[in-house]
Amino acid sequence: MNVAICIPCLLRGGTEMQSLYLARALVRSSYSVEVVCYFQFDSDVVREFELSGSNVVRLNMKRELGAVRITDRLRKYFSSSRPDVVHVQYMAPGALPVLAARLAGIKRVIATVHQPYTRGHGLHAKILLRSAALLCDYFIAVSEVAESSWFGRNGTFASGDNMGTSRHFTLHNAVDVSRVAMLSSPELKKTLTVATKLTATFVFGYVGRLRHEKGVDILFEAFGSVCEKHSDIKLLVVGDGPDLAQLQVKYDKEGWWKNIVFAGSQAWEDAMKHFSLMDAAVVPSRFEGFGLTAIEAMAASLPVVASNTGGLKEVVENEKSGLLFEEGSVAGLAQAMQRLIEEPGVRSMLSENAKKRAQQFDIALYNESIHDFYKTFERG
Repeated sequence: MNVAICIPCLLRGGTEMQSLYLARALVRSSYSVEVVCYFQFDSDVVREFELSGSNVVRLNMKRELGAVRITDRLRKYFSSSRPDVVHVQYMAPGALPVLAARLAGIKRVIATVHQPYTRGHGLHAKILLRSAALLCDYFIAVSEVAESSWFGRNGTFASGDNMGTSRHFTLHNAVDVSRVAMLSSPELKKTLTVATKLTATFVFGYVGRLRHEKGVDILFEAFGSVCEKHSDIKLLVVGDGPDLAQLQVKYDKEGWWKNIVFAGSQAWEDAMKHFSLMDAAVVPSRFEGFGLTAIEAMAASLPVVASNTGGLKEVVENEKSGLLFEEGSVAGLAQAMQRLIEEPGVRSMLSENAKKRAQQFDIALYNESIHDFYKTFERG
């Protein structure tokens, strides 16, 4: 069976990482996989997909083409390539490839949404997604929170048991727990160039893009507050993004700014290695579909401080495998960070439970679910 995984961009991000896991799972199940990228791409990310055994097709379209021309270009592509299944990663313009696949006569169409509905999306986005879902055989959400936000109810996929009762369900994203644990081994500290800059009593870490929705400004404000009492701590930032220049202008005159170490954008394996330099990880997102970075940090046995929003509150068990703070609250985040510094017993307990919690989202379970799910099409 031939499967086309359709995605707007192949850049460095959580959706691309989960699309890579999907591609690997399908290849493991002996399917032929083609990854169709409509717009921008990073050559290193493309290479990772190719190494998974997938064929990557770059259509090199411009978003300025408009909805009609983008849909027609995709329709023509599907008409010529004739995949058995089109699996759309539902990111803007998510509805267009779904429509294009149906216009091309593709019999099996699936979509996966990675973000929960927020007021910022507007009612139009919800109507569009619900309409697109009617054109899909199945519509998957990466968390129960995301599914409920778009459809009003949720149900977790379980070995095909609920396939006949609902056309939408939750299939949680996954993490390669053993791989993360190996890459974040303390023995790898010496291989990282930023290691010498992190002499401190405690190191907090952030891994992700520097964008408003990721809440990195909230983290910086909270870190500055904590530094007033603990001046010898540091913050390691692994990632880059469009907000970095603005944040530098805003904070570079603050005394605590020199305690932040920027490692820049990293390939996935290198990003995971940087967990070995951290005592705790912070995920301060304003909204989050699943919380991939949180699970990755937990797989590295790190206590996690995360905002109480979206999929994060679904995967991080407050006071057990991590600490949750009210989304957007600088004071709440600062309090949780300070607690990890001052209460080593709590830190140790969270670290132990974090690894156990991460196991529940291990890639082996995800591979099994994808295998079972796609087998339903073969039976059909």
